[in-house]
Amino acid sequence: MIKKILPALLLCTTVLAPGSLAMAQSSSFALTLLDSKASPASGPGGHNINELSGLAWDADDKLLYAVSDDGVLHHFRVEIKDNKIASMEPVFSVQLATGTTPALVNAEGLAVVNGDNGTPSDGELLVAFEDGPAIHRFKPDGTPIEALTLPGTLSDVAQYNEPNSRLEAVAATIDRGIVTAPEEAMQGQPGDTHTIYGLDGGRWTFPTFQPKRSNLKAIETMPGGQLLVLERTRETKGGPSIGRLRVVDPQACAAETCTATELDAGASTLLNDNFEGMARLTDELYLAVTDKTKKETPSTEFVLFSVIKPD
Repeated sequence: MIKKILPALLLCTTVLAPGSLAMAQSSSFALTLLDSKASPASGPGGHNINELSGLAWDADDKLLYAVSDDGVLHHFRVEIKDNKIASMEPVFSVQLATGTTPALVNAEGLAVVNGDNGTPSDGELLVAFEDGPAIHRFKPDGTPIEALTLPGTLSDVAQYNEPNSRLEAVAATIDRGIVTAPEEAMQGQPGDTHTIYGLDGGRWTFPTFQPKRSNLKAIETMPGGQLLVLERTRETKGGPSIGRLRVVDPQACAAETCTATELDAGASTLLNDNFEGMARLTDELYLAVTDKTKKETPSTEFVLFSVIKPD
């Protein structure tokens, strides 16, 4: 949990007035789409900033991390002012090295461990690889540490329906350890469900946003112990992508069966794109990022939003 507003994340107000913003309430949460900003085209060393699939915020070192499909890790300095993304500056870029399997590619999920314990420079990164499938620990400079042990179901490639629907998201929770999820349901599971897996053997299953073309893309922790889930949907086959935000509360699940609270973006179209990465900056503020190639227009886009539990 991020317990305080950090100096490098300049938040000039914590009261979010709806104004012209899109605000919608569920029974327990309000979603407000605040701002968007295009990413710089390249980072230090000439690394392209595109195809971003994972985001993570290190509160102690005041850095936003992003990882691309081809395993390039980027560091950003971020300034938030008046509920807007005032600046997004790339300060470091490096190609990840797994240290064991050069063919391990297609990085999809990203999380920080020890990123908000009050001690700078002790953070580690978790990267979920779809091709593997695997989750590896890295130092923030891209140096590999080790591969984590996956539960048997997740480590067996034959249990996945398709090669491109393997591990897609990872998060480090306070009370349930490291959790991860494939993009789609695995063999033997209903196709209209998603399942979040704990590396300690726990699992939480909930219905997809819609029966078909609803892919889980990211998981992020919330202050109350809930999990914020990002799904990419297509309303029609071949149609445009839309990012859908939902809240899953493992504490409220019946055994392994859960419900998901929909967060409605209202009239805003800021999430109408191929969003894949998500990070929590404070108790209420989050960033999401699109997965775009360098040839696509518009280019890579960051979107700032808030999720607030009303009193």
